[in-house]
Amino acid sequence: MDKLGKYKRAFLLSGIGLCLLAIFFTLRPDAEPLLVARGLATAVQPIQRGIAAATGWVGDGFSSIGDNRALIDENRQLQEEVIRLRLDNQRLQQADVENYRLNSLLAMHQQYAQLPLMAARVIGVNPSAWYSRFIIDRGSSNDVARNMAVIGNGGLLGVVRQVHPNRSQFLTVIDSDFSAAVMAVRTEDIGQIRGNIRLMQEGLTRMDHIAIEAQIMPGDEIVTSPHSSIFPPGLLVGTVESVHPNPDGLTRHAIIIPAACLFDIEMVLVVAHQFAEASETVDRHLIIYEE
Repeated sequence: MDKLGKYKRAFLLSGIGLCLLAIFFTLRPDAEPLLVARGLATAVQPIQRGIAAATGWVGDGFSSIGDNRALIDENRQLQEEVIRLRLDNQRLQQADVENYRLNSLLAMHQQYAQLPLMAARVIGVNPSAWYSRFIIDRGSSNDVARNMAVIGNGGLLGVVRQVHPNRSQFLTVIDSDFSAAVMAVRTEDIGQIRGNIRLMQEGLTRMDHIAIEAQIMPGDEIVTSPHSSIFPPGLLVGTVESVHPNPDGLTRHAIIIPAACLFDIEMVLVVAHQFAEASETVDRHLIIYEE
């Protein structure tokens, strides 16, 4: 074992000596390379190439890590930019929608300029009533009163029914508790709009008490009657979808598509004029009770 250890030490020392000689001859630029030096240089070339390769691999690794970090930072910046652009786009869309609604409100105000109108914002809805009852942010402190007409984008939206100091509830034209004296623009046939529980689920309403000889037909526009004591005359209520005979054989009824949008309501106009609490309107054909 001692001899083997001596041989190992001798071999190690010899190797160290050869390396030193190789370094010595390599560092002498003015000397001709000897055969031994050339041999040593040839022997250590694979080692040098290995060291160079390892160094290059390590350098490439650090460079790759740096590139990955740069890509991660760039990707994060792009994601933040996408989020910012999305938020900006949403804000622009909301601004466009708000601008459209305000323009629609202004158009309604101009259309009914002869009426005393008050703008109000919808702040609540009663979902149990098929979205046919809404709450607005105007009440008795703003001179809102029961039976004031409510106008929406397109025409008559409903009527105020409950009033509180700072808020009010209005019924839309499809509500089962809504009624109004109306007439057809083309034929001047009269009738009564009255909400129907089945139809309100479809966003429709019904015109009753149409005389059997009336010439009303699909496509006719229906407006509030000049005989109404609750609603101003001439407010567009809707369009006739279909006309049907009643079992009594004396009258007919019509299915009406409301003119005003009944969904996604945000702003409305209240006709700031109080009519009678309830009235009996006499016409040449029949008596109509508005509630």
